[in-house]
Amino acid sequence: MSATSNSYLDSAIQIGDRAASAADHIEQEMSLPSTLVEDLISSGLLQLYLRESVGGPGQGAMVAFHCVDSIARGDGSTAWCVMVSSTTGYLTGWLEADVLAEMAGSPPDFRVAGSFRPQGKATAVPGGYQISGRWDFCSGIEHANWAMLACTVEGESTSRAMFVPADEVEIVRTWSVMGMAGTGSHDVVVRDVFVPKERSATGEGPPDEDLRLYHPRLLRMATHAPVTAVTLGLAQGAIDGVASLAAKSGSSGSEQLLQHRPDVQTAMGEATAAVVAARAGVIDATQRAWDDPEDSLAVAEARLLYVHAGRVSLDAVQRLFHAVGTPAAMRANPIERRLRDLYVALQFPAFAPSVVLGGGQALLGLDPDGQGW
Repeated sequence: MSATSNSYLDSAIQIGDRAASAADHIEQEMSLPSTLVEDLISSGLLQLYLRESVGGPGQGAMVAFHCVDSIARGDGSTAWCVMVSSTTGYLTGWLEADVLAEMAGSPPDFRVAGSFRPQGKATAVPGGYQISGRWDFCSGIEHANWAMLACTVEGESTSRAMFVPADEVEIVRTWSVMGMAGTGSHDVVVRDVFVPKERSATGEGPPDEDLRLYHPRLLRMATHAPVTAVTLGLAQGAIDGVASLAAKSGSSGSEQLLQHRPDVQTAMGEATAAVVAARAGVIDATQRAWDDPEDSLAVAEARLLYVHAGRVSLDAVQRLFHAVGTPAAMRANPIERRLRDLYVALQFPAFAPSVVLGGGQALLGLDPDGQGW
């Protein structure tokens, strides 16, 4: 990574430590504390994909992966918000640079929440679109300054992403979940809001700038590699937490330190090997695909390895949870929250069984149904 990329990673490591200290507060309040949001804004981590031509970081999937992974080791909700804000802004690649620059401001501060799923309806009007609808799972909406809302458009065959100032949307506080509570993934509602045409995009045709980030075969690398980083970071956080706990605590059935128990030693060995191997596979395949988007094998392997990494992360934390025993269920210890966060994170489409099906079809020389294979 370049010196600039390393600076983002250094910031991510520091913010991950701060997020770990605030994890209880984040879960209880179901949102990120303002001081942590300020750190995220000043670091640029909420806009990693914002183009350099408008003053943004202009980073790629691998930097986003490493940054999100580092933050997730401290807190899954914080990492999820970083992932969402950077990746939801992906379609700004099809906005003209002067439009995007005005939206981002100077210095750029571009925080995005929203949904790629077309849950709203739009009607073409002079100069743009009139939109209405309700969108769910808008992670980070409480600290976003833009909402990206996908709509079906009357008379158009392709859905269109509409970029709306966050103060023009209504937040409906629906987020009540077992994990990832701090993401604040509430619903948003807009009623008859006007969106200028230049602040909308379909993602079809050439982007405004010819950047590797916007290569059509790399969409899933750009958007799903950072999601996978959340799961791997959560698993690594659990491993690190168990190592610390095991050195000072026994279980309810024995005063012997956990670190001296063979079942805990075995679980630590298995979990670490699995997570390290999964992370290495994801990094290797993603980098190969990024270097050569026409490498169909690398693209298929990367997407399959994202699913595998998610499953491995959950399995690793489950192994640790059962080996540690009763202390693992205590909220004061760093295992149960990460386990709950993983169950919620794995509902994301990057980990769907259909991805494995499509990957298998691609590897067998067949033509999966779309999705950038």
